[in-house]
Amino acid sequence: VSSSLISQVSAAPTTLFKRQDSCSANCYNECKFIADSISCSNSNEDSCCVPENGLMVHVQQWVPGYGPSDAFTMHGLWPDTCSGGIPGDGNSGCDASRNFDNVGEIIKGLDSELYDQLDTYWPSYKGDNPAFWTHEWNKHGTCVSTLDPKCFGDDYKENEDVTAFFQKTLDLRSEYDLYAILNEAGIKPGSDYSVDEFEKAISASTGATPKISCSGGDLEEIWLYFHVQGNGTYVPTDSVDGSSCSGSVQYPVKN
Repeated sequence: VSSSLISQVSAAPTTLFKRQDSCSANCYNECKFIADSISCSNSNEDSCCVPENGLMVHVQQWVPGYGPSDAFTMHGLWPDTCSGGIPGDGNSGCDASRNFDNVGEIIKGLDSELYDQLDTYWPSYKGDNPAFWTHEWNKHGTCVSTLDPKCFGDDYKENEDVTAFFQKTLDLRSEYDLYAILNEAGIKPGSDYSVDEFEKAISASTGATPKISCSGGDLEEIWLYFHVQGNGTYVPTDSVDGSSCSGSVQYPVKN
């Protein structure tokens, strides 16, 4: 995008950012050029251009026996309210009309490569990966307002919102590769570390404080928090919750 175009959009009337009753055919593409609008900063922003539930929680987990030995796997991408609340209606999320019971089949039919990546990086410790993805989409994916089908305009393809949610989550996992970040800081599986060491290593890399979650003294999950600029640029922000671990944390060897 040229600097002149960005400056033109930045100087556009504030009505450009107001929520509309419906999107124009080019709404989704036009939103990509909104360079200075960030979630949780203005309640009047168009929910197709900036997430209405604007505090995004990206949760990676470390579960021995699941996924590559040198990679965290996914738990989910959870759009929270700006105050940190959970939106939607329980497991039905924010739009029951877009609830499915076969998300795995949907993804496999639209993008087999994405399906394979999910099998690797989003496994379920209960043994049914597609059921896990279905739950995550219904409860959380439907609460990402920028993925409402109307936001894609006339270019929308059936269930494109589903694949877009999972692809973005995997893209974030790659961009914020927690195994690599910790390894670079000298934090490696097979040893004990303090919560502070985990937090400082991740904060030094991402610019924001994460939440570290433990189970029985073992590292279990790392929560990264973001606000969203426009409808796709994730900006790290500090965790709204303190880490649940205390004392020495075991970072177990995975396989």
